[in-house]
Amino acid sequence: MSKLLRALFGLFVVLALVASGCGNDDDDAPVSEPAPAAPTEVPDEAAAAPEPDDEEEPAPAPEPDDEEEPAPAPEPGDEEEPEPAPEEPSDPNITELGGGAVIDITECPEEWDNYQGVTDSEIRFGSSSPRSGPLAGFGTISDGIQLYFDYVGPIDGRNVVVVGRDDAYIPARTVTNVEEMIDVENLLGFAGILGSANNLAVQKVLNENCIPQLLNLTGLPEWGDPNNFPWTTGALMSYETESRLWCQHIGDEFGGGATAAILSIDNDAGEAWRVAFNECAPEFGIEIVDEVKHDPGAEGVSSEVTTMAASGADVAILATTGTFCPRGVLGIATSAWDPLILVTNGCQRIALFWAPIGPLANGVRMMNTQKDLSDDSLADDEWVQFVRGALESQGVDPDAESHALGYIFGEVLHNVLLAAADMDGGINRTNVMRAMWQMNFDSRGALGDSPRAMDGANDSYMVEAGRIEELVVDEDGARYIPISDIFSFEGETGTFGN
Repeated sequence: MSKLLRALFGLFVVLALVASGCGNDDDDAPVSEPAPAAPTEVPDEAAAAPEPDDEEEPAPAPEPDDEEEPAPAPEPGDEEEPEPAPEEPSDPNITELGGGAVIDITECPEEWDNYQGVTDSEIRFGSSSPRSGPLAGFGTISDGIQLYFDYVGPIDGRNVVVVGRDDAYIPARTVTNVEEMIDVENLLGFAGILGSANNLAVQKVLNENCIPQLLNLTGLPEWGDPNNFPWTTGALMSYETESRLWCQHIGDEFGGGATAAILSIDNDAGEAWRVAFNECAPEFGIEIVDEVKHDPGAEGVSSEVTTMAASGADVAILATTGTFCPRGVLGIATSAWDPLILVTNGCQRIALFWAPIGPLANGVRMMNTQKDLSDDSLADDEWVQFVRGALESQGVDPDAESHALGYIFGEVLHNVLLAAADMDGGINRTNVMRAMWQMNFDSRGALGDSPRAMDGANDSYMVEAGRIEELVVDEDGARYIPISDIFSFEGETGTFGN
């Protein structure tokens, strides 16, 4: 072959190879339009995956699950969760009480000790109550609390000690007692101070010094105020709740149109009852035709009762306490006036208040919240039998004075201390207050074994259940007869001022 021909032939081969290479590049590139030429056929035994230009029924691209199921790429939530970043530690100075109410110990005095009154062998409380004067019958409640703990034994390995002093129901003496006991008695706090004015007289100093003021033996609504006074709690049904239930009962009995006369003790408690009754009376069609107050230090209330009797009211409200209850009833019973008589639940105890006047007390009604050992209808009650047996074993007459009431409040304090012992740090002032404001247990000493429960500023009242009962005194003894079912407002009475 000539040199020229060989050159032409080589050029031809090169051109052919270039053309072939350009065609292969077009086949590999992605296309947006189907190629006009049919795809190259391949043998049946090795069918190729469909090409993108097979438009008639294109098979979907295989999902990961349709294939040999390789593990899917982990979603963020499917990955092994990393250890969460540590939360900011809660403020050790703050104790949550519920509903936003707190104790902040940075507000306590510099020398304040959270474990004050808690020793290796004792948990120490103070109390001030009237052991003389017209309300002396209540003075042994703190003794009853001590007897309760003597009977049940140590709490968290420590004996509970209650140091009591007499204040004769005089607020100034309560202040003196409390201040002296703070200085010399090494107390965790106070429990069972009796009287609204008495507790008000020491509330500020106890809260400013971060000292627990537990189980105030009064129903003053102010005790349900953990936002402003987190170191103070009450032990009785709020006077506002009690007064409203009086109104409701009168409305049920008379169907509207009843008249009422009120005798109230001239102090904070009497005023709370009086104001609350005045607020609810119109709603139930009650007209208040007379209001009389009496001196807390008076010997009797005969002149006040005479004034009330002249009104001829359908209902007599005795918004008072102590011996003033039976004296008021005695004055009414020996007059020509025959009203329905409602007295406060603080005068419930038959042996202490009503046995001395016997059948003249027949028909007295009240909103009762707890069991009375001297109520013959409760002779077979488990709690009543327990308290009677315990007091008798301690050499104390179960029907004498108010030792039995001390057992009821001792049961509450017992549950609070057990709850505090289970908290971080054990029994101390802040844990006791937290346990108190968060208590929730069924009380064996309550009518119907009703709960004793609170939730800080959400529910600031411990006693929210009771029923209207009537006293019957006859040859078979003395007993309360239920007039209503148990009213329960558990968790509904809120907090003071709200």
